[in-house]
Amino acid sequence: MTTARDPYDSGAFDIRAFTLTAQGTLRPELDLAPFATAPVGADELRLLRHLGRLESATMEHLRNLLVTATHKDARVTAFLVTWAFEKFWIADAIDAVLEANGEPRLKDVEEGPRRHSAGEAVERRGPITRAVEAIGRGVPIVAVHMTTGLVDEWVMAHAYDVLVERAGHPALTAVVERLRTVKARHEEFFDVEARWRLEDSARAVKQTRASLSTAVWPLGAVERADAERTFFDAAVWGGAEGHLRADAVGDRVASLPGLDASVGAAVTRKLTA
Repeated sequence: MTTARDPYDSGAFDIRAFTLTAQGTLRPELDLAPFATAPVGADELRLLRHLGRLESATMEHLRNLLVTATHKDARVTAFLVTWAFEKFWIADAIDAVLEANGEPRLKDVEEGPRRHSAGEAVERRGPITRAVEAIGRGVPIVAVHMTTGLVDEWVMAHAYDVLVERAGHPALTAVVERLRTVKARHEEFFDVEARWRLEDSARAVKQTRASLSTAVWPLGAVERADAERTFFDAAVWGGAEGHLRADAVGDRVASLPGLDASVGAAVTRKLTA
């Protein structure tokens, strides 16, 4: 049985402080001048654009979360609303970098056709289907959403690592480090919530294991263009170094309460497929 909690109890993460100090526009803080004389390489800008699209896919993800029991948890809902606000401004900061490099904004470039894979059909369910399916899953589904959010933060962190390493551009590195300070609180919340919920409920563990085995990473990838996903996956997870990064994500998944190496391996396979 899930332990009753004060919905705004700070616990290990102060949700009140988070909502009251939400990060708005980052543009005034960004040093974009160096890009005028030393632009970022074409492939790195392509990777940055894909990351920006993933960061801006928040509403697509929330649409699926908030038709389930997750929306009944006041603490989680307060976080998600603020999280969506901050993700909007992260994507806007990426737009600023693209513009400084003479590139159009995220929404001004057509993405191209999406991938239509039978193996990803479960991730393409719309909100109505998800709402019906969620009826029988109850409160433990919140643990699923918190854990997938946590794993997504780990996945995206590796992608930003690759971007910085490949670009070797001090100004871009500084921007990414600023974005990381915003994203650090997101990872912290997901981590705290995922762990106590998995420890608290065997049903939550069971549902999370099943979900992680079929999830497509990063979150929102199923809505992105096939060609851009292929490029992203090769850049981040391709080759020996990419496989090591995927293994690192799998190892972290395996260490979560109630999960194990088999679940971690399933996530690793999804990343490198």
